[in-house]
Amino acid sequence: MTVFEKFQALELDKSQLGLEPGEEHSDYFCAPVGTRAFGWAGVDGIHYCFVEGFGDTVFAVSPANLPGDYVHPLAGNFEDFVRMVLACNGTDAAEQAHGWTREQFDGYLAQYPPEGERQAALDALGAGLALEPMDDPYGYIKGVQSAFDYGALRFGEDYWDFVGRPAPPPKPPEWRVTYDGGWWSRESREQPGKEISVEKTFAWGGNVWHVPAVYLCGKGLVADLCMEIEPDRMRQFWARWRPWMAEGRALTPEAGDRQRLENPMSVNCGVTAWVNGRELRCASGSGFGWTPLDCRPDWEEQGEVKQEYEGLWVLEHYGLDQEKCWLFWRESFPWVTKTKPKLRELTLTLSQPPQARPGARFTVSGAGEDIPFTHPVTGREHVLHVEEYEPQELDAGQLAHMDDGVWEYPTQFTSMTYAVWPDLPQGAVSVQDCGEGDRPRRKALPDPMGPTASNAVALGVIGGASGPVAVVLANRESARRRGSCSALRFHAGEPVEWRLVFYEKTAEDLNVNIMP
Repeated sequence: MTVFEKFQALELDKSQLGLEPGEEHSDYFCAPVGTRAFGWAGVDGIHYCFVEGFGDTVFAVSPANLPGDYVHPLAGNFEDFVRMVLACNGTDAAEQAHGWTREQFDGYLAQYPPEGERQAALDALGAGLALEPMDDPYGYIKGVQSAFDYGALRFGEDYWDFVGRPAPPPKPPEWRVTYDGGWWSRESREQPGKEISVEKTFAWGGNVWHVPAVYLCGKGLVADLCMEIEPDRMRQFWARWRPWMAEGRALTPEAGDRQRLENPMSVNCGVTAWVNGRELRCASGSGFGWTPLDCRPDWEEQGEVKQEYEGLWVLEHYGLDQEKCWLFWRESFPWVTKTKPKLRELTLTLSQPPQARPGARFTVSGAGEDIPFTHPVTGREHVLHVEEYEPQELDAGQLAHMDDGVWEYPTQFTSMTYAVWPDLPQGAVSVQDCGEGDRPRRKALPDPMGPTASNAVALGVIGGASGPVAVVLANRESARRRGSCSALRFHAGEPVEWRLVFYEKTAEDLNVNIMP
């Protein structure tokens, strides 16, 4: 017997689990085609089912939800579903998990512990099927839902009559490229540039790049660069990072650095054009990414659908593979001659600035302390020697610029001067405050009904998450002295947790001969 068949044969009060017996056929408008129900919540028409074409996946159908939230997968198979029910003390929390943070989910379970008949039903379920509760039901549910292709579900006419059929895709606009018009701006009165097809393909930074065309405009040269990304790379990236985003977890500074390093769409690239041997520096650029539907995260907002069509228009215009993921970038280079030159030679130089890579965290008790660390790329051992370490306050001139009569701003920070042995090149390492510092707070106002400090805005920090203040003071024993300041706080002398950030280039500069 299968686990499902054993479950059906169990003699226990399944209504205590939110799985009351009922009709196998669901008459609800929002039930997908091929629904086979096996349990009903007894409220709002909520039921649990299998759907033809999706194997053993267990779904929850919730007719009282808003459009787009009627159907959610809960488990990849029935055994996992039972283990999830055991861990969630029934189906209630699991059915609502799609719209909850982890804190809300855990809070619900803590507020409604199983007692009496429900506990007896849970005990009988676990013993009857010889299954234990899963360790992390919330993470499991979010993982199943984030990986599911909701677009594959089919619905009947009643569903579309109620929610309305999706609008037909918009027609692509006229392909019109101007120097300052971006990708789809139609406000520019400038004459469109002349398209020159070049069909150049090359490899750089572990990716395949295409320069399908350049445009000769009155003000300068425009070049389109299209970076090709294998879909599996995006799927692997989302499999790792989607749970963080789906749960609403804030990224630590280190996790933010790692996410940018791992994101196939995160490419920091500078482009210089050489026309007939003369250098043209980029004046402006704009870009966006495109992924096939089976690579898009399920939490992507509907507002991004327009960008989906824009990506298709680019792919169709240039004849690029719609099964791949893409990053599109358009660069504008002003002419350095008085008139538009005749294009005889064109080379593009691609360069990448050093990328941030997170290092270890540490605290400092005072000057003279040594902090050993290992370089995350070279594996070499180093020592950070703290030469000066003291609390400081913004000076009067800085305070005068910050005094607006309404907000009180933090003014205290910790200053550190340090050296690294063996020394590292300038710009290869920095020290940053792990914290964000204190937010401004509203000064005392005579009107007690006035706005509160909840309206405060974030304040730019000195050496916080936005980057350190680095200064070179002098050479000492062949190691340059560096400096960093903490984020701003209201109270001097508060402990500061620091972190090391290393910078490295992952791709060497590349000259790409576009024409002739």
